[in-house]
Amino acid sequence: MKINLTAANKQEELILAYLQENASETLAYKINNGTPFEKDGKPLINKKTLSDFMKYACDEARKLAEKGANCACVDDATVYGWAIHYFEEESIEGALYTIDGEEYKPVVAKPKTTQKPTYTPTSTAKPKPQNLQFSIFDRLDETDIKDTVNDTSTAESDTKDDDSDMPTVEEMQEAMQIVAEEESQQIKQSPVKEQPKGNQTYQDYMLYQSERPTAVVALRLGDFYEVFGENAVMLGNELELTITSREVGLENRIPMIGFPYHAAENYFAKIVKRHDLYIIENPYNTQFIQCVNCADNRLIDEDTGEILCDDLTEDDMQKFDGDVEEPQEIYEPEQPSVDNEIIAKLKAVLGDTFIVR
Repeated sequence: MKINLTAANKQEELILAYLQENASETLAYKINNGTPFEKDGKPLINKKTLSDFMKYACDEARKLAEKGANCACVDDATVYGWAIHYFEEESIEGALYTIDGEEYKPVVAKPKTTQKPTYTPTSTAKPKPQNLQFSIFDRLDETDIKDTVNDTSTAESDTKDDDSDMPTVEEMQEAMQIVAEEESQQIKQSPVKEQPKGNQTYQDYMLYQSERPTAVVALRLGDFYEVFGENAVMLGNELELTITSREVGLENRIPMIGFPYHAAENYFAKIVKRHDLYIIENPYNTQFIQCVNCADNRLIDEDTGEILCDDLTEDDMQKFDGDVEEPQEIYEPEQPSVDNEIIAKLKAVLGDTFIVR
């Protein structure tokens, strides 16, 4: 299937030629027609271009430099791997279009302006003192006028009224107990937020990982084998692969590395030197390869690949007193260029036809 991409320069022409030669029909269909994408609650179509990929490749190269790579140069195989991943991964955003084919422009919401309420202070007029002057014609009884200075009964009654408004200690404790009970009931009634389990791909991957807890699970997704989680971070540092992330339906994206299927035998050979490997082609085609240097708890010389004596344990060898006459010359076999045991196990998985580099 012809890939409908436009190359603007020599670099983009090389990427286009690689995609045209190596992309599967599924990937070519995604590139030509786009993939479903949702943004701002609207269904859209996500189409990617070669110019957008070049920006993505620059970001990946910058990540390698920040990680402390030994060299600033990036080989062609790595860039081509980035290209396959960029156009394969549906979560990477490219140019967005509506269902009708028009370019999607997100609506920028204008900031809401709230009008502050104006406060107008009101002044209350003070009561004017009454003129209590009496004429000589007024008849006033002495009992009608009270001595406000010497009258203590009025002050005592006022203090009693003020004291009656204050709650007692028992009333305050009872009120505090009622508030505490209401808060505890609200906490009990609040629903517990269910943790997301992830999408079906992630659940299948974790199921395979539970079957082989000590192994690195390599899951075939399209034209790539992918490794998730802590194993992805570990292999990315060991093999100097770019550590990216994938959206799997959890609260946060998870770490992920990937390598093309046509170069998988090279990466598998490197992985099984240190780790067990569980290859998942599909639910009906899986293969477990045990770590070569860890099989059956044997002691193996890392320089020559020689399997040491199985009869002696490591503790027995440490207790050995060395009472054996050593030969004058030590025969040192030539180191094989390729580990035969690794080749045998990969042959059982991949068949007779594979490339060793």
